[in-house]
This record gives sequence, C-alpha cells and structure tokens, in this order.
Amino acid sequence: MRRSAFTLIELLVVIAIIAILIGLLLPAVQKVREAAARISCQNNLKQVALATHNFHDSTGRFPVANTPAFGSAFTQILPYLEQETIGRRYNPALTPTDSTDADGDGFTNLSLGSSRLKTFECPSMKPPAVPAAFPGWSSYAFCIGSQPNPFFAPAAGGNPAYDNGVIVRVIGGGSGGATNQVGVQIPAITDGTSNTILAGEMGYQLKDYMFSSGPYAGSPRGGNTQWVWGYASYSFGSTGVMFNTVVGTPADVTARLGAFRSDHTAGACFAYTDGSVRFIGNGRMDLPTYRALGTRDGGEVTSDLP
Repeated sequence: MRRSAFTLIELLVVIAIIAILIGLLLPAVQKVREAAARISCQNNLKQVALATHNFHDSTGRFPVANTPAFGSAFTQILPYLEQETIGRRYNPALTPTDSTDADGDGFTNLSLGSSRLKTFECPSMKPPAVPAAFPGWSSYAFCIGSQPNPFFAPAAGGNPAYDNGVIVRVIGGGSGGATNQVGVQIPAITDGTSNTILAGEMGYQLKDYMFSSGPYAGSPRGGNTQWVWGYASYSFGSTGVMFNTVVGTPADVTARLGAFRSDHTAGACFAYTDGSVRFIGNGRMDLPTYRALGTRDGGEVTSDLP
C-alpha cells in the first residue's frame, strides 16, 4: 500500500506561510506590548502626582527639586508613595552618599538610594548601559519650569528669572548657590493645574554621552536619571528644550540632558499638576506651547492641548 506524504516543495510552502503569518502577527504583538507598557508608565506617573499632592496636603506646599543636602523631590514623597519603609529610614538632612547608620538598623542613605523602585521605572525604558554606575536608576523627573538649561541657576533679569515650574530648587545649578525659593503652594499656580506639567519621562537615550573620568571612563553614559539625587537630569528637568531631543550640538549638550525624553514609540508621557497623565506625540506641539506648559504663572493662553 502506498503511503502519502508531504513533498519537499509542499513542506517549504507550509514553512513560508507560517513565516508570513508570524511576520504579520509580530507587529501586532509589539503594539499590544507597547500599549501595555505605556499604560503602566502612565500609572507610575499618576502615583507620583498623587504622592506629590499628598505631600502638599501634609506640609502645605509641594516638595522642592533639591534639598540643601541635594536630596530630590522623589526622596521627599517616598512616605506618600507606599514606600514608607524607605521613606522613614531615609534622612533628608544627609547627602545621598552618606553611609552613616546612626540608629544601627543596617540602612543608610547610600544603601537606600541604591534601591530600584518599580514605581520609578517605565517598562519601555532601556536601563543604563553601565547600571553599576546608576544603581537607583529611574525613568522620571520633575519639571522646574521653562528654564532654557536646568543645569544653571535662574539669573536676575533672566527669562525666566526664577524657577517658574511647580517644583522649584533650593540650590541653583551645577555651580551651586542659593536660589531663595521655597516649595510652591497651589494658589501660586495661576496658569491652572490642568495646564501645567508636574513631571515627565527622562532616561538614558543619549548614547553619545560618555564618562570622561573614573572607573567607567570611555563607557557610554547615556543620561543620568536617578531618583535619589536632586540634580538637573537626575531628578528634574525643564521644558526649555523640546522633549525627545537626543541629537544636538556641543553647545547644547547639557541643555538636552535636562530635556524630557522617552523610550515609548512616537512620544512621551507627562503628569500634569491636576493629577492627570497624558501622552504627547512627537511633533504634536510647537516649542512655545511646550514651554508654556512648564510654567505655573506665565499667563500664557494655550489651546488644542493634548
């Protein structure tokens, strides 16, 4: 009795059909995965926004972008973010690198600040190329306003002459210096909480930025984002440079480091001060409108907001 079987040609046709079906299905799977990651990212930012408001309800003001010891706004909202264990042990009067264990519980600012917290990590974000250099890396930063370059302190007579965001600095830019700013209260947000960005995404997309010294010299740095440090590009940025700006000239290398950016496809997520979270698509708005969203009291009239 003759047995029927696939010929080689038939087998190749079946394999080709399966390959085509996989090729058609893969983009759909990737879209679903990215949509889920975006929802998770937006939920993270929602939690950050709610914790920031809870901080305001408790203290009468929003947290500041940095403390005199260079702790961040994220370290201040930890007790309101279901991170009481870390928030209770972290000492904001000490620097993030302090290794003092005064109460002998085995925890220090240094060890706590090296913790990776899920709420501070976007699922779509690629971690730093040298994670050992950024153990407590994160995906988000607060907005200090429309400063052209958040690495510099606001200058008298400048535009703006002060941090005009919801989150403001106690200490100035890379050169230090007091700014005499205190935490913002809700009545000071005259542009409206629904028209003012509170926080957004920031990460390690700048692969051309290298460590210039230390044990990681020559390795790609790609950004700085860490939740514990109260520094520009670590835990706060501005709307001075359009978000997702990753290519620039040597003159604006620090300015673009302080710009919000994301690993999501075609845009970035932002938390507004009213607690809402929105995805802004690349090219969705012009730079003046985007800068206006970073200010709390600019008096700008904006329309067709995302």
